[in-house]
Amino acid sequence: MTVHYERIPSTDPRLARHIRHDSQSRRYGFPTAGLSIVNAKHTRGIPVLDQGQLGSCTGNAGIGCLGTEPFYETYTPVSRYPLTEAGAVQLYSDATSADDYPGQYPPDDTGSDGLTIAKMLKAAGEISGYQHTFSLGGALKALGQTPVIVGVAWHQDMFDPDPDGRLRITGPVVGGHEFVVDEVDADAGRVWLTNSWGAGWGIQGRAYLTFADFGALLADQGDVTIFTPLTQPAPQPTPAPVPPAPADPDAALAAVARPWVAEHHVGDNHRMATALRGWLATKGL
Repeated sequence: MTVHYERIPSTDPRLARHIRHDSQSRRYGFPTAGLSIVNAKHTRGIPVLDQGQLGSCTGNAGIGCLGTEPFYETYTPVSRYPLTEAGAVQLYSDATSADDYPGQYPPDDTGSDGLTIAKMLKAAGEISGYQHTFSLGGALKALGQTPVIVGVAWHQDMFDPDPDGRLRITGPVVGGHEFVVDEVDADAGRVWLTNSWGAGWGIQGRAYLTFADFGALLADQGDVTIFTPLTQPAPQPTPAPVPPAPADPDAALAAVARPWVAEHHVGDNHRMATALRGWLATKGL
């Protein structure tokens, strides 16, 4: 198993998503066979959250996804994580305790990642498991079935969506951010996201990316985490690849020795050939 993680430097405290890519995640790919890219909008049952100046975007994305159908249907009021900003902060705090980045919130606003958020929600019994997708096509097909949380590099010009809600991925990268993607408009070639910067951002807290821009962000160390609702069984990993059997050293030696001992030899070579013939006979090779 290999794990790659890093935090994109940022001067904005809200941009605290870490890149964390675990090779084991590829054994939990969201199944897209037979699915098409279709129009879908997953209804959100809670208000847009606002993380303020705290780097809790991963926790906010997790709670935002839980507050969206189909997860909102199975939510229980006795949950460890209420579907509020306080619940998002609690989820973020638990994630900073569980991940291996230095520090923990509070007091250290360390940031976290989508994979750890999914682990916390599974441990709390809010979801039965989680999966991943690794391409634009896979993400778009998954969005036809369910909302997802997405972590990407955030560009300077993404702070201010266009009047129609478009996010443009221009300007330098200024940090990493996590949010909920909850709608795919296949006809217009757009995905819509709900951010955690209050309803005053974008269009009532929402904005869209073109398919091309969404794909570019995913290709730049982005990730898509897909929760499994409690109404479905926990996803099972694909079997780990079986390593090839180690080479048989006797067989390898025999393959070289057989043609050599069949030749005519004299002196020391003759004695060596005789010994090798005996060895081959003893080994049945």
